[in-house]
Amino acid sequence: MTRLAPFLALLAAAGLLGACGKSEPSTPAGKHRSGGSGASSRARALAHAINLTAADVPGFVVHGKAKERESPAEKHLKAKLDACVHASSQKPVVEAGSPEFRREAGLASASVQSEVTVASSTAVAAGELANARSRRTRDCVSRYIGLLVRAQRHPGATLGAVSLVQRTPPAPGADGSFAWRISVPVTARGLTLGIYFDIFGFVSGANEVTLFVSGVPIPPPAQVEAHLFSLLLERTKAAERGRAPSPPSGPNPHVKTS
Repeated sequence: MTRLAPFLALLAAAGLLGACGKSEPSTPAGKHRSGGSGASSRARALAHAINLTAADVPGFVVHGKAKERESPAEKHLKAKLDACVHASSQKPVVEAGSPEFRREAGLASASVQSEVTVASSTAVAAGELANARSRRTRDCVSRYIGLLVRAQRHPGATLGAVSLVQRTPPAPGADGSFAWRISVPVTARGLTLGIYFDIFGFVSGANEVTLFVSGVPIPPPAQVEAHLFSLLLERTKAAERGRAPSPPSGPNPHVKTS
């Protein structure tokens, strides 16, 4: 369920981690990953109906990532990270991500991205959720992120300890949900910035939906995260019923970066 590539890209985007390679999202904008030729067209349509669009995040622009070379050590650690967060080796029916939407103003930046995975069964989806909520997984992720950032060169920058805290999901209504905040302090040129990366996920039947929200140098506003989480949940329920979701009431809030 949970993808760490956007967080690793955020470390690079902060401009402080000179050698940290940017990672492509697990499913680049406009592309889908499926379990094979028998992938359900309905599942693809469902993912498309749920994922965030530019209209959901006014003031943000689509951010394209240029893939950079990774050392063998980086590839190894990222593979370990991926193994931390996946309880099942079964391929999903469909996995589709929104573009990454970003807003920048000087040293401040924010980003938003969503991902929908249709698992092969409700049991697989439930297992992925249980894995994401476990202390073992949080410890595993913290360990390998820490190893990854320490394995890279950061000229002129000092990184603090990686923190991963389990939080309370913003809204009820799913079959189960989880929330993480990953953060790390980075000091460069006498200035210390906080890098915050929040991951929210929920399961509804065999559907796994994940929301990624980042903020530098302050955490993302809680009310914005709650709005986007609720929007994704509403769209999921509507899509499962085979109806178009109703538009959100009132103007969409902006993710402020300062």
